[in-house]
Amino acid sequence: MAGTGLLALPKAMDQAGWYGLISTFVLCMLSGYSGIRLGDCWTMLREMNPVYSEEGSRSPFQVIATEGAGRIGNQTGVVFLLLAAQNLQSLFDAIHAHLPVCIWIIIVAALLLGPCWLGTPKDSWPIAIGAMVCTAIACVFITISTLIHYRTIQRYEPSTVTFKSFSFSMGTMFFAWGGSAMFPTIQVDMRQPHRFHVAVLIAYSILIVFYLPVSIVGYVVYGSQVQDNILKNLPKNFLRYTVEILITGHLATAFTIVLNPIFQGFEELTHVPKHFCWQRAVLRSGIVLFLAFMAETIPHFGAILAFIGSSTVSILGFILPVVCFVMIKVHSTQLVHEKLFETIFRVLPKWDITLLAIALLVGLYGALASSYSSFSDLINPTSYVKPCWLNSSSADEKPSNLSLF
Repeated sequence: MAGTGLLALPKAMDQAGWYGLISTFVLCMLSGYSGIRLGDCWTMLREMNPVYSEEGSRSPFQVIATEGAGRIGNQTGVVFLLLAAQNLQSLFDAIHAHLPVCIWIIIVAALLLGPCWLGTPKDSWPIAIGAMVCTAIACVFITISTLIHYRTIQRYEPSTVTFKSFSFSMGTMFFAWGGSAMFPTIQVDMRQPHRFHVAVLIAYSILIVFYLPVSIVGYVVYGSQVQDNILKNLPKNFLRYTVEILITGHLATAFTIVLNPIFQGFEELTHVPKHFCWQRAVLRSGIVLFLAFMAETIPHFGAILAFIGSSTVSILGFILPVVCFVMIKVHSTQLVHEKLFETIFRVLPKWDITLLAIALLVGLYGALASSYSSFSDLINPTSYVKPCWLNSSSADEKPSNLSLF
């Protein structure tokens, strides 16, 4: 989960002020709780249907959603390609080997094709460990580099917090904490899937340790001048280049993990065999190439990141886990002639109902209020540069008063 959202959190803190700190803790708790309840959904389905216990599923979230609330989609990894391309461009600029970001997007996508052909998360667990180690070291170096920079730069005041800026920041924070949609794919491969809640608690404890120092230090030091990607604020020295290498390593490894549920969902839909075959290679390569095209079309991701976070991720990470858990619980325990709310209050403790309601309301806020604010920026011509397929150097420019075409 850690990675791309981490780099955007200092900007989100500036947009929300110190209220962003409260939002970080609240979203951490609610996202973790939703993730645990999503795991409980799969545990209940395994108990209700032995087929899931014996054979598992290549698209467990879709199975959960179908049983609980109908079919859904999943988010994609366009942002991962963009960040990796920007980092590589910065690194090669340092040795005077300049290539536009638009070209780096193509190179990164080509390099990631092979790793994306791996089967399920159990086939790529070393990749997950590598991603976590890269992120942990990068967090330390970002914090150190920012504090060193603080002694040599002028002091910047933070931005004025408005409802619109706060809602925009919430979209980015939802993106940072909204990775629970991929949890069922990981749980399916676990030896003890009923203990998934332990893994979630450990993961979120580590995440909050990663996120807080970078968010607070970046906000305090750079104030209103903090960029969508905090790496752009750091001075060009050994620490920054090391961080860019580490984050690029994380992006390259996490890309395959984040997209794995989407790969498996499409393979289930198109009846691709579970073993490695040419059909898997073609299908997954096609998805990666589609993401590369999207990255070439929208090379500056600030507005799109907030919009994705406030709409898709908040629905997948907060709303649907709650709805699916309640509906599956009701389906498995409801008595004859018993009404929905009667069953809910009979089988769930009050504290559980309270947390479920809060998670649902916060998710709805993220999907509605944040979407409204970020959509206005998304359609604003000043948020864009021309697509790479119109101008190969457009991703190197700052967004200006340009229309999409």
